[in-house]
Amino acid sequence: MSRFKLSILSVSVVALIAVGAVLWNFLMPSAGPTVTLPGISYSVAESSVGVLLDSSDTRDVLETHIPGIADIRQLSVARPLTLPDIQPYYPEMITDERLAALDLALGDIEGSSVVVYTTSSTLVGVLLDDPEAIAIVDKYLPGFSTNPDIDQGRGFTLSFMQKFDRKTITDEKLASMDAEFEALAKQRAGL
Repeated sequence: MSRFKLSILSVSVVALIAVGAVLWNFLMPSAGPTVTLPGISYSVAESSVGVLLDSSDTRDVLETHIPGIADIRQLSVARPLTLPDIQPYYPEMITDERLAALDLALGDIEGSSVVVYTTSSTLVGVLLDDPEAIAIVDKYLPGFSTNPDIDQGRGFTLSFMQKFDRKTITDEKLASMDAEFEALAKQRAGL
């Protein structure tokens, strides 16, 4: 008789684990794919003088290949121009050889890639930790970030939370937030 009880108990435990696993997969949000945008790429022909001077990495490479260029007083006026645009005014300093070497060195510098937040794949906790992202959420869901219970939702996505309040978290609001998240990522990537 005790063997019978033990086998019933074993089957019951296995069944409970299986039901728990199914419920977990159904109820917990699945992480969607993470989308990243490429960062800025630099080149002599396309990058403005201002862009090259504003990044410490590119500024160092620029100074290495064209020493003294950052010290030119008139350079502030030339910020929107490219180096080939200003080359005729400084032919001894900005030579074709230096531009070619600079272009190769700039090609090795990678712009930082940027993650695109989405309402279906980004956890609320990640959004709460990013002031610009949570400002977007608060724009469409006023008071969202200041709700005293919000920390309980850090592990969920906004799309998952929509299941509990479809009147407040509408498909239209989620779509608008996704569009603004994409715009934010493009701005951060310099695109």
